[in-house]
Amino acid sequence: MRCPLILALTLGVIATSSAERLITIPLGRKIPFGAVEIDSLFEISNGDTWDRYIGFGITPDFELDYHGERIDQGPMRDTFDLSYNYLPPITDQLPGISFGVEDALNRTVEGRRYYLVTTWRESAENVGGGGGPLELTLGIAQGSQLKPLIGASLPLGENAGLLVEDDGYYLSAGFELHAPKSGLAGRLIVRNQEVLVGANLSLRF
Repeated sequence: MRCPLILALTLGVIATSSAERLITIPLGRKIPFGAVEIDSLFEISNGDTWDRYIGFGITPDFELDYHGERIDQGPMRDTFDLSYNYLPPITDQLPGISFGVEDALNRTVEGRRYYLVTTWRESAENVGGGGGPLELTLGIAQGSQLKPLIGASLPLGENAGLLVEDDGYYLSAGFELHAPKSGLAGRLIVRNQEVLVGANLSLRF
């Protein structure tokens, strides 16, 4: 039976309904059906790196994302990601489970990777915090090598949070800030001695 759980400060705001990524790793949840999310991360220390996503909740279970990546001021490499959400997370009860493929066209630096992730969601009251839930994500990704995926999101009140993840290649951490009652968001991220800022916009139809 199908059962319906852990940083870009460009505009100083971030969406409460985020994509199937923490910073870059996939999550055991998805963009809602009928929703679109636009996400971008830009490296500001020397402007070498730019990642952009446009994600679509194409069915209640599937998410499709356009992904563009520019490295070392080179050309934008376009590809897509596909995710299937087998179970959405139920707070304090069951983890969300998703699997899929990143960079299906094998054009990015890390290349095509198939993954399986689980996301556990714990209510803030149970961990002594406030605001949204704490989320912990654990998974694996298989590309040229088998890599672990580890991530956590810790709420700091209703409209802010801390993020940390390891995608098997880099450790990243940062801060996110949500615009109240808005689909607009911002993040400030530190990854492998790089500083990135990003913005996120969620739309429903």
